[in-house]
Amino acid sequence: MSDDPQPAGRATVTIEPEKAATALRQLAAELEGRRFSARLRTKEGTPPCLTVINLAAPALADSVLVAAGADDEWCFFFPWPERIAPVGDVMAAADRIERVLAEIGR
Repeated sequence: MSDDPQPAGRATVTIEPEKAATALRQLAAELEGRRFSARLRTKEGTPPCLTVINLAAPALADSVLVAAGADDEWCFFFPWPERIAPVGDVMAAADRIERVLAEIGR
């Protein structure tokens, strides 16, 4: 079983963009409390995306998306794609993102 988002072309359940945006807003609030900048990007016709920047080291930045994993569980993903955590576990997602985007000594 892979943690990658479902491949294009596979019949899949789709999450409503507003539900994805709500999950990303919850994650953004947690990350902002950890000294990260988190900006939700929404555009008609494209999935919502959260841009996360380490304020202590702005070169450490990445995007976070919401997608269904191979097991159809909705999760936060990095764009390369790598599963971060289920959308229901915001703390685990924030912990993982903080580790990935941490500056030396954090």
